[in-house]
Amino acid sequence: MIATLMAALPPALADVPMPVLVLAAGILILLLAIACRRSDPGGAGSETGAGTVAAALIAAATLGLAFAGLWSPPPPRAADMARLFAADAWFAYGAGLILLSSGGILAMSWRRMAGERADEAHLLLLLGTLGAIVVTGSANAVAFFVGLETLSLSLLGLIAYRPRLPDALEAAMKYLVLAGTSSAILLFGLALAYAETGDLRFTAPLAANPAEPALATAATLLVLTGLFFKLSAAPFHLWLADVLDGAPIPVAAFIAVVSKIALFVALARYFAMTDLTGTALPAQDLAVVAVLSMVGGNLLAFGQTNLKRLLAGSSIAHIGYLLVALLSAGPFGAGSAAFYLAAYAAATLGAFAALGAVPDHPDLASWRGMFHRRPAVALALSVMLASLAGIPPAVGFFAKAYIVAAGMSAHRMVLLAALIVSSIIGLCYYLNVARVMMTPAPEAAAPAGAALPGTTVLLGALALATLLVGLFPGPLVQRTTGLFLPAAPGRETAARSHDILYAGAPPPRPRLLR
Repeated sequence: MIATLMAALPPALADVPMPVLVLAAGILILLLAIACRRSDPGGAGSETGAGTVAAALIAAATLGLAFAGLWSPPPPRAADMARLFAADAWFAYGAGLILLSSGGILAMSWRRMAGERADEAHLLLLLGTLGAIVVTGSANAVAFFVGLETLSLSLLGLIAYRPRLPDALEAAMKYLVLAGTSSAILLFGLALAYAETGDLRFTAPLAANPAEPALATAATLLVLTGLFFKLSAAPFHLWLADVLDGAPIPVAAFIAVVSKIALFVALARYFAMTDLTGTALPAQDLAVVAVLSMVGGNLLAFGQTNLKRLLAGSSIAHIGYLLVALLSAGPFGAGSAAFYLAAYAAATLGAFAALGAVPDHPDLASWRGMFHRRPAVALALSVMLASLAGIPPAVGFFAKAYIVAAGMSAHRMVLLAALIVSSIIGLCYYLNVARVMMTPAPEAAAPAGAALPGTTVLLGALALATLLVGLFPGPLVQRTTGLFLPAAPGRETAARSHDILYAGAPPPRPRLLR
């Protein structure tokens, strides 16, 4: 049935993956439902429980159908059609993680936002997910930039969605300024790349043997700077802690999980045809940023007394670990990056779900004695922190070991040394949270309220998955083996990746600046 629908699409939509079409249709349906409800003078309005449930059901159905659309076969394409999207296995894997994470965030947030025009929040959630999916699969610079701005503007609305929070508007303003600045830098880099190559393919211009290497290098550095800002990789990371601290917990989870997955997948695709194994400038820059992110992120989180800010530092450090996998071309590079993305998404989403299960308690001191007051939540949070720290049997241990194996095979000894040192630093503050939760609570401690059903189910499912995949990693390892990840030009893997990405595309036009 899905294949029939895809074949019936007009030629202009033949290159668009099914999840993108489903999300766009779901957004239009939700917009229509909001308009109908608010235009009815006798209606209950979107602030009622009925409006919240209707919006949540539409959003959940859209995410479910988009996830099912990942298995739809690609439609036939004309041989001379330039490719906007690369619907390959790397896209399907990243899009699957994004859709599952967005579903978990929806389960965390839909009841909590009742009475606050929740339909608009669900609409922004779907828009942000759509932007993330487009970023994940873009093989064209224009499609990538449109998806990136869709994601950024949706996040801006979600951060400021609850203005009654003390720091929500300040966090939104910081994100607005820095997101706009990084988008301008990135767009300038894309424009320079087009001026050099005459091509809108989303790939580093250095891979095309440019006539002006200096211009191609400048374009690559500008694009990298913009992407590092969006990824909050060090030294472009200072905004993340303030934004996560001021945003609602589900929105903070969306920023730390969904946007990071989409942007890392796009970063890997950008360097699909670039040799990152030598001492070329992109490889050096990525290595420096990886070391700074691993060490700086863990130092930022060390000693934090606010759990949101602690998780912000943890997120920065994990971007550094992923960059180690990106730089480790070899038999384990692709699999280690893909496996680590899944482990990071599950553990970070679970940690924010634990915070959502005890709302209005972001300070570490308020979690003292949580093993006595809310043992299930404390145990689940401990499992997530153990995974982030790389403690067995949680999945994070195998994920880090997988990256170490990839780094060893690629002889990235300096990066591995930084990974080990930063992991030891991270171990200290992760275990400190568990220590605080085991400490007896003072008699005057406020009792923790009951968690919402959606958050409880999500937290239990993520904790169970984190342990089971850590004990039995084989199925996920098989799923992630052979996924596309950058390889050096001239190798069979790189040629195959190029065929997947750009099959049927016309040859590049003459360079504009010669």
